[in-house]
Amino acid sequence: MYNKSEIQEVIDKFYEIISGNAEDERDWNEFRSLFFSGSSSLTLMKYNADNECITKRLDVETYIVGLSNFLKSKDFYEYGFNYEIKMYGSIANVYSEYAAKRKKEDTDIIKHGVNMTQFIHDGQAWKIHSMLWQDQ
Repeated sequence: MYNKSEIQEVIDKFYEIISGNAEDERDWNEFRSLFFSGSSSLTLMKYNADNECITKRLDVETYIVGLSNFLKSKDFYEYGFNYEIKMYGSIANVYSEYAAKRKKEDTDIIKHGVNMTQFIHDGQAWKIHSMLWQDQ
């Protein structure tokens, strides 16, 4: 019924929008369209110095504001790979890895980690319902 490649295209579009040079304009309206709703959850997970798990949950608008401020001053290119997509009817879970660098042509990786992304098919297209990630 649904195609896994459509899900990967959404994730690839996510990375495409947030990637670019500092002076590049990002299409935040298209970015918003990737999500099921404005209250979709984007959650960063990390550990503090005491090895306690800390999470920071963001809605789509809060994520855009924070990322936009960061991207105005820095070149940043992030991409995904090693996608594992599991689908059941109109829901899907995607495990993937990501890496980021300062310039598209750089070989030096500035960060990498894993994403767990949950999708809902809304009858028209696959949309991101929630995303949890951890930098390594």
